[in-house]
Amino acid sequence: MDTLTVEFQPDKRLSKNGLRRAHWRETRLLVKQAREDAYILGLIEKEGNWATPERCRVSVRQYYCGKPYDWDGLATLCGPIIDGLVDAGAMPVDDDPDHVIEYTMTATRVKTRAESKVAVTVTPVST
Repeated sequence: MDTLTVEFQPDKRLSKNGLRRAHWRETRLLVKQAREDAYILGLIEKEGNWATPERCRVSVRQYYCGKPYDWDGLATLCGPIIDGLVDAGAMPVDDDPDHVIEYTMTATRVKTRAESKVAVTVTPVST
């Protein structure tokens, strides 16, 4: 397998603005659930012959209908997902530039809300 991609429906309460507006007890549970979901998806991918790369690139693509998340809101939204993938061993330590050499974010408009999602892709980099 060349890349690992996890797709999920974004919960606006996990964006930077959503976290600021909601009570911490509510958002703590949302963050925990998102991280656990990503952990399970990471374990499933690892069963499919995914080997944890020593170095990788991480790409975040939002598919939006209406108004897209701003970049810092999207980064905040994806934090628990990336942490869950690290917990599952599907990617190396997420905040170490020696292992994750690049983060990119892109946005693509879709026609319907049903198509709205966020995809996090991990691509190994050969050393």
